[in-house]
Amino acid sequence: MSPPSEGSTVRPTATGLATAFFRLYLLESLAAGQARPAALLAAIAAERLPFAAGAFGRALQSLVEGGYLAPGAAATVCLTSLGAAERMAERERWSVMLPTLVRLLGDAEPRPFPVVGEAPPPRERPVAEAYLDRVLVASVRERIAAARDGGPAFAVVLAQIDVDAVGEATRRAMVHRAIRATLGATATLFGGDVSAYRYGDSGVAAVAPDGRDGARAERLCMLVRARLDELMRTMTSTVRAFGSARWNVRAGAAAWSEEIGTTTLLLRRAEQALSLDGERRDAA
Repeated sequence: MSPPSEGSTVRPTATGLATAFFRLYLLESLAAGQARPAALLAAIAAERLPFAAGAFGRALQSLVEGGYLAPGAAATVCLTSLGAAERMAERERWSVMLPTLVRLLGDAEPRPFPVVGEAPPPRERPVAEAYLDRVLVASVRERIAAARDGGPAFAVVLAQIDVDAVGEATRRAMVHRAIRATLGATATLFGGDVSAYRYGDSGVAAVAPDGRDGARAERLCMLVRARLDELMRTMTSTVRAFGSARWNVRAGAAAWSEEIGTTTLLLRRAEQALSLDGERRDAA
């Protein structure tokens, strides 16, 4: 490779220094807990380091693709177990290099860490409540309007997957895989008249006509619970990283009637049934 021409400069990003630095910065910052990349970038940008734009994104991408970081809730990222090990390795590499750098540059006074203002997070609500303002409630409202105009009665089934004994990144991967597989095969598994939606962070909602016998709700509840349980069982037996997980699938159903009336009350009834199912399983 020919040396740089006279008068040219080698930017830190061209040598990989900036990307290497941001890898360390991300790993170290996320050791304290999950955070939004935009907030981390704003904090380090206040340091006014001589790094060209783009290195932060490249470092973030390389860590995600390598499995060192995993997506979290609310557009955050978090360390995986692999990332925690990589953080220690990065610290060792930089610790070996630092004395030489200090000797070359001489002693320097450390700069105080800049204070970066960030908007306070929105008021947190339970996942189920937060989801009631979105697609599911709109679908249920439409069904109620149709039923009042002479259309069929219907039922709502809510199911949630509880996973423990594994890290957060693994838990999310298992839950999201089970949800995607369930939503992607709704018609085949539950019937062509069933509509399925995500329910919060770790659940599925199914809406279907209740039928003349009024027993569709309980049957659909059993089907959804069995499908999610089957998916979790298959994952733990075939994927080594999921093998140590413990899980529990809860489900509850509520059928609409004139007495229930409103969308909110119907969904609250389904949530109560979901909670009671969890209590029965805990007692068992």
